[in-house]
Amino acid sequence: MDLKTLTNMFPSHKLVMGEQFAQENISALKVKSVLRWSDTIFVNCDFSEAQFHLLILSGAIFFKCDFSGARFTACDVDGCEFITSNLTCTLFDGSSVTDTSFTDCIIGGMAGPQDFQSCSFYGVRYSRHIPIVSNTPYYVITTPEQPIYVFCTPNAWRLHGKGVRMTVEPNEVIGLEEPYKAVVRYVLEIEQSVGRRAVAGFWAHDPSPEQQKTTVTEAP
Repeated sequence: MDLKTLTNMFPSHKLVMGEQFAQENISALKVKSVLRWSDTIFVNCDFSEAQFHLLILSGAIFFKCDFSGARFTACDVDGCEFITSNLTCTLFDGSSVTDTSFTDCIIGGMAGPQDFQSCSFYGVRYSRHIPIVSNTPYYVITTPEQPIYVFCTPNAWRLHGKGVRMTVEPNEVIGLEEPYKAVVRYVLEIEQSVGRRAVAGFWAHDPSPEQQKTTVTEAP
């Protein structure tokens, strides 16, 4: 999708282009006096490492925006669209995210609430050239110490948590320490239950008709 198509689809939306919000503290009080965020299209805006707090976003569209390292705290994100945007290590924990879509976005390290059930993910990637190939965008596995976020890429599992950032290839699973070994094995079992299997270090997809109907509830 290009910008012209996007603006034609939403002619009543306000357009904000090329604004810099990097490392800013963006609170509801500040935004109210500066921008109308709902029903707005943001294009090529830099929100990297920004801190969003008590913000209500409804019907906003973010096109080719950078949210790397940003954090949403106590925000309400409803009916929004993130298109071709960078959400590397973006944190949505503590916020409500509903009826929102992520299209052609980079989501490696993104952590959010576990109520992403109403959201849609299309063509998401772990990094610029690494696609996500699992049945869901990522898995959240709860351990005694902390939740671990697992991203499945074509030749490795990527594990993220507080102070944890690991790349695990299939031949390295046996030597993993706990709880990471159990986390990877659990995710592999879930993926196999819907027809995916690890073959020679790569994910292969060959589901049976029964497996195609399987619904995964452990992940967003």
